[in-house]
Amino acid sequence: MESKGFIVNVFDIKTGLSTYEDTSYVRITSKDYNLLIMLDYIPIIGELQGKVDIMTNKGEEIHFENIVASYMNSNNVFNLMIQGEINE
Repeated sequence: MESKGFIVNVFDIKTGLSTYEDTSYVRITSKDYNLLIMLDYIPIIGELQGKVDIMTNKGEEIHFENIVASYMNSNNVFNLMIQGEINE
């Protein structure tokens, strides 16, 4: 069966590299904007302060809250580089 999702790579100093395949969407909720990244989304690069929610086509939900991170999406591969946590 062919995959209908995209790949998400999460780089974090504490946990290392995590890869999620067959992802349906990534929701970015930053202090200044919100994005919903799905299959075949435009190439994009940016920074965020907020949270990221990842949903796989198998129903698995992954959440990263109160983070400072950089991200890049290109050719159905989304890379999230977590730099740290928001200090409140």
